[in-house]
Amino acid sequence: MRKEWLQHYRERMDLIQAEYPTASPSEQSQMREEVQSIRRWMGELLEGWIALEEGIAVLLQTHPELDGEATEELGEEFWLDERVVRSFRQGQGYYQLKMFQEARPFFGHVVDSEPEFLLGRIYLALSQFQSGQWEEAQRHFELVLKTAEQVPFQTFAHHMLGCVQVKCGREQQAIRHFEQALELDPDHGDSWFNLGTCYYRLKNYHEAIPRFFHALRTSEGDWEAMYYLACCYERLGRWESVAYWRLAAFEEVKQPEMMEEIAHDFEATGDMEGAVKWYRKLLQHDPVKVSGYHGISWHLWQQGEYGEAMALLKKALTLAPNDTDLLFTFVWFRFQAGELDEINHMISQLPTSLANEPLWLVLRSRLHAHRDEWDEAKEIALQVIREADTNGFIRSLGHYQLGRVFLQQQNPGEARQHFRKAIEDVPTWNEPLFFEGLCHWLEGNPDGTRQCWEAIPLTGTTTQ
Repeated sequence: MRKEWLQHYRERMDLIQAEYPTASPSEQSQMREEVQSIRRWMGELLEGWIALEEGIAVLLQTHPELDGEATEELGEEFWLDERVVRSFRQGQGYYQLKMFQEARPFFGHVVDSEPEFLLGRIYLALSQFQSGQWEEAQRHFELVLKTAEQVPFQTFAHHMLGCVQVKCGREQQAIRHFEQALELDPDHGDSWFNLGTCYYRLKNYHEAIPRFFHALRTSEGDWEAMYYLACCYERLGRWESVAYWRLAAFEEVKQPEMMEEIAHDFEATGDMEGAVKWYRKLLQHDPVKVSGYHGISWHLWQQGEYGEAMALLKKALTLAPNDTDLLFTFVWFRFQAGELDEINHMISQLPTSLANEPLWLVLRSRLHAHRDEWDEAKEIALQVIREADTNGFIRSLGHYQLGRVFLQQQNPGEARQHFRKAIEDVPTWNEPLFFEGLCHWLEGNPDGTRQCWEAIPLTGTTTQ
């Protein structure tokens, strides 16, 4: 029963935290009242709990034979003042309900009164960490590390110091702390996992992979480690391993987001049937998931099933009329259908911020090229390249569009250079490779054409 009501109130607090920022004023008022009600109720419960524990302590002093269970000692016996025990228990109650701000002052009182009580300091540091007070949390974890004689405390302190460094964006310092934690406890699964994520964020995927395998060794059902393994293999282009670990993660959690990731994996390898199958599974699980309709409609359009593709896309737009990805695909379909006047009107109605996004700029460049307005088409494609900064995909898109413009102008030499740059930015994108081969053919270089086209997988994807 205790676990049930504790879980209930945790779920209520999580729901309020998620919904409060976007709730209406009246709903926010109700949520504030509910939080205050929970606090009052919890305070009364804690008072009763503490009184009961004090009564048990008196009873055991009188009749010690009633204490049937031995207590595990972490170190030497530690006696706490009754008021300190009360503060510690109250802090624990708030902490278990994820009310970290409310827990902090109680643990602060414990540490001020009994600075050598390590468990109190650990809870204070954890409350500060959960509240985003990284420097204060780091100071207390470092004190724990200096004073703790027990290996579990030292391991945990190193682990949490690594977590603090991650929050502060200091990955190398975090790696050192996680490695020190693992020197003390080689089976500390959380440190293995966090060490892997540090290497992943540093794009050192070969170092990340064995760390995630160690995490799985300590916890076979760790779906997050499976998910990150799939992500590492995806970055390395090892698609068979991507599929295996993504499916393994999905089998553990059955989350719809994982279904969408698996569909994207099939898209990346050019397996359109596999992608559509998983999009359909996604819709079976969640019939209002617009990304499922979007994915299926796109693939149907590529297969020439234009009517069904447009019908599915319109259904998605009824569910999410302001979704910018859906709007772009809708306009793109109209462009492919030759409805240019309608498209010009739609683009003129777009907000400036949206009209200047890379995909919309590429579409505008296509429209200019369709009307033989070559200078405008090139300038917009160059704008995409300039504004891509470090985004390789966007820069590749700009070069690809510029190559298409030069090709339409019957300038295969210039076009080929831009298709080559597009490939350098996104090596897995087959379409620039196809057009680079076409440029070689137009330049009288059939060997170059054969070299390009033989590198395109038979299942490779193309867009129009």
